[in-house]
Amino acid sequence: MKTLVVYYSRTGNTKMIAESISKALDSDIEEIIDTEKRSGIIGYIKSGYEASRGKLSEIQEPKHDLSQYDLLIIGTPIWASKMAVPVRAYLKNNMDKIPLLACFSTCGSSGIEKTNQDFADYTNITPMVTLGLKSSQIKDGSYNAMIDKFVQEVI
Repeated sequence: MKTLVVYYSRTGNTKMIAESISKALDSDIEEIIDTEKRSGIIGYIKSGYEASRGKLSEIQEPKHDLSQYDLLIIGTPIWASKMAVPVRAYLKNNMDKIPLLACFSTCGSSGIEKTNQDFADYTNITPMVTLGLKSSQIKDGSYNAMIDKFVQEVI
């Protein structure tokens, strides 16, 4: 199955997980590039506010054509129990091209189930597999077994 891993990462956690999944699946990978500056405390507050309101962000044109893939694995940090605004924009821009869907999310402490529901509600597609990781699991390395399980479920 031809797979594309797409992700947005503000702090680097989601990027690290996306790269691990892509490597395990030997898939193509694409970073969503947001045109908004989201660093620092102001960026953090603004990002959470926009996510809670379902806002969209301007993103750069993707390098990969999603219609050429059988499976989209999309990753997002959790902002206010929602997917990140750039991820929402990517999905909106590619809604008619989404094949099978799997998703993963990273968070400080909570919001995983609500974010999984946010993916399903926004796309009208129930993800075939989901993975939610807390920053503590990323820091202590316990995420590796969870990624292995996620990858096995995808294959």
